[in-house]
Amino acid sequence: MSNTLTLKKSRRPNKKYVVSDGTKKIYFGDSNYRDFLLMNDKTSKYYEADKTEREKVKARYRQRHKNDNLDNPLSAGALSFYLLWNKVSLRKSIQDYVKRFNIKIIIK
Repeated sequence: MSNTLTLKKSRRPNKKYVVSDGTKKIYFGDSNYRDFLLMNDKTSKYYEADKTEREKVKARYRQRHKNDNLDNPLSAGALSFYLLWNKVSLRKSIQDYVKRFNIKIIIK
């Protein structure tokens, strides 16, 4: 496994993002649903003004997905959990992911 991943918007209509380690691609984030990043983005149709409600939705997502393969940094479940449902911005989520897994992410 490479210690550097590239992150891009997915070209697949049903996925939000794709990461690549140079040998394989992992698609993650269902484009038909909101995520914590979108709920914090004032320009998003999924924006939720109530911070308490945003945190409740995040807690419910994390509870539902607590048994996903979260220890594997290249699993779609871990990528969604730590990048889309972690911090209020993608930049902050990436910083946490890098610290947690010691894997660099380059946004393309």
